[in-house]
Amino acid sequence: MKKSSSSQYKKSAIIAIFASLAVIIVLNVISSYFNAKSDLTQDKRYTLSKSTVNLIKNIDDDLYIKFYLCDENMPVEYEPIVERAKDIMEEFKDLSPKVKFEIINPFDGKNDDEKKSILSEFARKGLTPMSVSKQLRAGEKSSTQYLIPGAVISYKSNERVATLIEEDYRHYYSTEDFSYMRLEYNFMRVIGALVNPHKSQVAFIDGHGELDVWHTAWVTAQMGVKLEDYYHVTRDSIHGRLNSLRKIAIADTAEMTIKDLRNKYDLLVIAQPTQWVSDTDRYIIDQHIMHGGRVLWLLDATNASLDSLERITTFYSEPNLACRSLSSQLFTYGVRINPNLLMDIGSCQVIPMNNGQTFAFPYSVNLTHFTQHPINNKIEQVRANFVSSIDLVGGNDGLKKTVLATTTAQTKVKTIPNWVSLMEGINKPNMEEYSKGEQPVAVLVEGSFKSAFAGLLPLELENEAQFNNRNVSPNTKQIFISDGDMIRNFFSPQQAKFEDYTNMENSLIMSGIYPTGYDIRANWMYDNAEFILNCIDYLCDNNNLIDLRSKVIRIGKLDEKKMNSKKSKTTYAIINIGLPVLLLILLGVTLYLIRKRRYSRRFF
Repeated sequence: MKKSSSSQYKKSAIIAIFASLAVIIVLNVISSYFNAKSDLTQDKRYTLSKSTVNLIKNIDDDLYIKFYLCDENMPVEYEPIVERAKDIMEEFKDLSPKVKFEIINPFDGKNDDEKKSILSEFARKGLTPMSVSKQLRAGEKSSTQYLIPGAVISYKSNERVATLIEEDYRHYYSTEDFSYMRLEYNFMRVIGALVNPHKSQVAFIDGHGELDVWHTAWVTAQMGVKLEDYYHVTRDSIHGRLNSLRKIAIADTAEMTIKDLRNKYDLLVIAQPTQWVSDTDRYIIDQHIMHGGRVLWLLDATNASLDSLERITTFYSEPNLACRSLSSQLFTYGVRINPNLLMDIGSCQVIPMNNGQTFAFPYSVNLTHFTQHPINNKIEQVRANFVSSIDLVGGNDGLKKTVLATTTAQTKVKTIPNWVSLMEGINKPNMEEYSKGEQPVAVLVEGSFKSAFAGLLPLELENEAQFNNRNVSPNTKQIFISDGDMIRNFFSPQQAKFEDYTNMENSLIMSGIYPTGYDIRANWMYDNAEFILNCIDYLCDNNNLIDLRSKVIRIGKLDEKKMNSKKSKTTYAIINIGLPVLLLILLGVTLYLIRKRRYSRRFF
């Protein structure tokens, strides 16, 4: 009886083994046709954004990626970048069979002269080789080697380079961590431009005392260099020229008829004008909007500035002429920028004094209250100086109005004209006065706008019907910000030194131009540049750039002090070596007891 039972058990065991093997084989065969993943990370670092997935799935021609960031002596700190880049390209290939990629070591089998030639060729293409130092063995001197920091991507008849090693000019992250975080953005910045090659035409308006080229250089360079495949940036002075913002041509010289082609620019940036804007120039801007153009307005309602307080401790603030001349026009577009100054003690900046002390200055607002909107993705703090409140007006005008940013609830509203003094930041505030609640300072308005000149053309423009004058716009959008300093970058003429640097950010800083949002007094970086670029991307319908640029991966770091302590080393050794062994022993004992109990019941 025992023998028969033992034989039957062996037979059952053999069948079970073969059945298990068969199931495993079948599952492997089935899984080879599917690529299912589960991203359990909190920041979804291994999940492509929706805009990336949609774009890759819908490409209609072969996309070739030649990835060069690899070498047999790759420094260990760059290995995670290489592995993640490979994963991203594999995911692209899974999304579309039209994606083809190869990983190339351009230095394989090459002598020193050939390597120099290869490095020069890549530099001409725009992939500037980067030098890295590597410690080969303990006690040896570090050696310098060169890596090609990116990929060459081809689509149809076009080719672009994607630089995948990027330095964080804000110095929040190391180059390796920042590059890892921005891999998808840097891939898609190039692929998106290849698949949709349209460039948005952006013009900074001059002629009314606006910020000059030096004080808007940082944002201009971000668009004109880093995002050159998306934007063409220029400056334009209107000066009463009816064809300054629109392409207008003579259709018939005999009849003197006009052919209105289209707007010259997709987006106008009007950054801190200080002089009166003439009716003709306002009409020209209005007709840009009526023909579907977009505008980013950065307007000061007053003449107050921190530069004034550097010379004197008290000054008299008056309404800004440019904002006054534009007030009725802005009202037609659904907003009113009030002639006041907001003092916010709930979130203001710290100003250093000449004697080394600091004080919180309520006119220098640190904006931290942002609504849920793609423009505000990952925006935490934006610097503003002498900002004014914005009212939403117009009632049921069919426009969609979204407040993007406000002050805190601890805000005081000071009417203008009035005195402004440094002492207002030093003296103890009257808390009852700082209770006006959150005040809007940045507003997005979308929809079909009415012309500010409908039936009210200036005398010199009465015969402008032939220029295709419109009184209602198609659906378009505008953003209104009540502080021109928000886009302004610090520029030091004393540091100006213009040379050709391989790194664009370092080149600008060496030229005396600092990042937009950098407070040179407090040595602190705000998110102004990211916020302004998000506004421009949104107005130009490049929402995919906002999604990818704002993607943040939290890089976990080990505490070096704890790792180097003897106690911590012993603890981690026990956890990493002893714990797995203990778990295996417990598992073995548990299985032994289960089997012993099962067999004792069967045979006895």
